[in-house]
Amino acid sequence: MVRLSDIQEAFLPLVGWEQNYDPQNQIDEELCKSESGLTYQGAHPLLTLENIRNIMPDDYMYRYPQWSIVRIYRRGDKVQHGGKIWIAKRANKGSEPHITDFNADYNNDYNAAITRGGDYNEDYNEDFFKAADDDWVLYNMMSDYVRRLTINGINTTVQNFLTGKMQARETRSLLERRALFDNAARLESFVQPSGRLVGLEIVPVRAMGVTTKIERIGLQMRGAVGEITLYLFHSSQVEPIRTIVLEYTNTSGAFQWFTPKEEVYLPYKGENTDAGGAWYLCYDQNALPFGMRALSVTKDWSKEPCATCLGYALESWKQITKYLQISPFCVNVDEGFAEAPALFDTGRLMYTQTCNYGINLEVSIGCDLTDFLISQRHIFANVLQKQVAANVLRTIAMNPDVRVNRNQMNATREELLYEIDGVAQGRPTGLAYDLQQAYKALRIDTQGLDRICLQCNNNGVAYSHV
Repeated sequence: MVRLSDIQEAFLPLVGWEQNYDPQNQIDEELCKSESGLTYQGAHPLLTLENIRNIMPDDYMYRYPQWSIVRIYRRGDKVQHGGKIWIAKRANKGSEPHITDFNADYNNDYNAAITRGGDYNEDYNEDFFKAADDDWVLYNMMSDYVRRLTINGINTTVQNFLTGKMQARETRSLLERRALFDNAARLESFVQPSGRLVGLEIVPVRAMGVTTKIERIGLQMRGAVGEITLYLFHSSQVEPIRTIVLEYTNTSGAFQWFTPKEEVYLPYKGENTDAGGAWYLCYDQNALPFGMRALSVTKDWSKEPCATCLGYALESWKQITKYLQISPFCVNVDEGFAEAPALFDTGRLMYTQTCNYGINLEVSIGCDLTDFLISQRHIFANVLQKQVAANVLRTIAMNPDVRVNRNQMNATREELLYEIDGVAQGRPTGLAYDLQQAYKALRIDTQGLDRICLQCNNNGVAYSHV
């Protein structure tokens, strides 16, 4: 379980490319940044930008749509026109891209700003762009191609690392799609409305990387149908992390299950939340549709279920409470809560361990290593350098688009494959072997960093004959 887009953004400047000396063939400066000091060309002398340019597909530009006079373009949109690729500097319609006399350095800087999400009105000379083309600037296709090769290498590095950890049983999925409880409430087990905020307090296990995902939300109500607004708070944030509006249509009194439109994660430590703390999934009883009342399951959340009467429930409870602590609660809130929802005083919570307020959850619990990978990204620099180099050299060797004759390259296909894979017999050599050793070193370096998600598995004691 990783957030790959976040990792790509953090890993992209970890290792950089050496800039081309030819100003006409340079790539974006953001691709040349290196937090580690390593460069991809340093992994092998044949890994040059010129060799990459030679295997860049001839039809690479056709992946972008043709410019249209009737379409409205947003800032950052890319089109092809006049045999070139253009990127929109700002929103426009009917403005035809055209070549003007502008400085190539500004063009490269602008491409880098777009990639970083920068704003040219603040970072660059707006008057200069007005003197050139108000709406469009040439896009560097070579930078785009190199960026994609780099991101593919980042993805391969992350997936190989996670696969190795899974195979070594040093990280794993902890719990797959398990409901908090299996039975439903009796149709007459109404919850008497008290005009409070009610719901579930969820406290994850105190371990870095352990993340709970709410797969589905179950509601059991009677008396009316309509919209129910759920709020997800974290104890470290005043404003709700998520507001979830559900359309309850069930008139039979049975549970109705909803899959959130956006994925809902409850990490131990998130991008906008402090480490630890508690999550609160709740709704305002005053805001329920007129006549709607929740049904409560007969269950004491402070005790384990009866082993003799609900054996399966007991096993499920043990698995869930190993990683989550669930406590139903209610709390008084101000009258203006509906207009401006805000975190309540958690010191005034009243725990109601025998009432679930009609809420059930289906959850999955796993190890989200995203924050670990980002915070410890510098120990991945050596592996990333070699992985991207191996991927690109193999692409050059295979040359799938056959843009140039392989004899025009600095080395033949067989010579390139030898540099990557070495020979089948004898002492292992080649870039692939160096990459394998780098992965082994990385695995050792990341063992035992967390008692749950990055365990130390030494496979026990090995016995053999003397």
